[in-house]
Amino acid sequence: MKKYVILLTIVLVIIGIITYLYYQAKVIQTDILSNNKDYIVLLDKEISGTELATLINKTINKNEKNNVSKDENGVYQNNNKNSISIQIKFKENDNIIDEEKIQKNDISKFILYYASVNFKCTKVEYHEKTKLIKYLYFEEQ
Repeated sequence: MKKYVILLTIVLVIIGIITYLYYQAKVIQTDILSNNKDYIVLLDKEISGTELATLINKTINKNEKNNVSKDENGVYQNNNKNSISIQIKFKENDNIIDEEKIQKNDISKFILYYASVNFKCTKVEYHEKTKLIKYLYFEEQ
């Protein structure tokens, strides 16, 4: 009789562990979808400069919240986990501008000059390990 109780207890513990791991995987998947939903819809879509400024602020806030480190130039470093980077290519300039440079030079000036200009997201990259968005590339239209 004791053997059956021990066996039943072991089976219940195993079922509990499997259920817990399945639930955790679902929670992680939901978090990934939630974090990516604001960004994935932007691929091949045109947005205004005002919307891009809002996205830049949101991305910088997420990087700060996730304690993403910066290099000597103040650019957020890829941490292979939850960092997000935005780069923008303007028509009049061959340089690619990082989101941090726009914020550093006062994002309100960006809004003043580019509020009604359209930008198109042409590239999105993901972190391999976490499947979270890591990079967005916009081009002025």
